[in-house]
Amino acid sequence: MPYKKILVPLDGSPLAELAAEHAAEVARLCSAHLIFLRVSSPEATQEAAQYLFEVNQEAHFHGLSTEAMVRYGAPPERIVTTAHEMGVDLIILSSHGRSGLARQVFGSVAEEVMRSADCPVTVVKSFRRDQERQSKAS
Repeated sequence: MPYKKILVPLDGSPLAELAAEHAAEVARLCSAHLIFLRVSSPEATQEAAQYLFEVNQEAHFHGLSTEAMVRYGAPPERIVTTAHEMGVDLIILSSHGRSGLARQVFGSVAEEVMRSADCPVTVVKSFRRDQERQSKAS
């Protein structure tokens, strides 16, 4: 199934940007439009917009159709609502890999999005391949 619109929620972390790199590869294969989303507070709008501008300028996204938007609210709900409003075919996001008490306290945005979205959701691993190789070598 070719995807036409891919939503990529970004929280400012390097882990979330790994999902954006993966989304760029998928977008190239499908000639899809990428939508970068930052869920923020109203006080941090300028910072969130600047961050999205900088991400959009990265080499991975050159030649791709992209747009960026800042929305306010609880991240899982805003991600799902934005996907629905924009007619997104796929959401690609990262998992921060929390477990145990941290997951109970903070919850899992990725898990909530997977449960609530009405389109496919791809969750990208929360660490880089070079870190994986290092941990296997140890």
